[in-house]
Amino acid sequence: MNKLLLAAAITLSFSATAVEQACEMSFDATTPTARFIDNNDGTVTDQATKLIWMRCSVGQSWNNETKYCDGMPVTVFWQGALQAADNARNNQANKLYHFADKTNWRVPNIKELISIREQRCVYPAMNSVIFPNVDAIAQAEGGYSYLWSSTPVIADEGIMNLDVTAGAVVASTSVVDYARGVLLVADPAPEPE
Repeated sequence: MNKLLLAAAITLSFSATAVEQACEMSFDATTPTARFIDNNDGTVTDQATKLIWMRCSVGQSWNNETKYCDGMPVTVFWQGALQAADNARNNQANKLYHFADKTNWRVPNIKELISIREQRCVYPAMNSVIFPNVDAIAQAEGGYSYLWSSTPVIADEGIMNLDVTAGAVVASTSVVDYARGVLLVADPAPEPE
């Protein structure tokens, strides 16, 4: 019983305090800052994949002066993630409409999300210079933060997610089991012929 109470006390104290990013510096970075081009508009271009990423999750605002994502991300069910991308493409009343002059924002697939995961770090398992405050929900609630992908789980009606806190790839059991965050991506403009 005493061990159970001690474990509960440790868990409660851990969840009540902010956790700083921890990285194993003896490993090479999988997403070094130099790999990304800062487009100075709240987006970065990944030179490895050529994809253009919003630096902030949906619901946050990019602050170009501080180079930080202000506010809290919204969490939505999967249909809400798809709607957020649709709004960025088509809804002129939405603040993300044609964000950074891009018209092709979408929810990334799981391989694309994995491509920006920083494998040597946790809390968050992402480059916190490139994607600052991406784990704001986990920090505020003392829990975990997940991002939706567009990749379905073939075996059931779930969707693949990236656990931003620890870097794990997880599968939801349903498109409405939990609300998660959304980080949008755009394909590069086609090369002129």
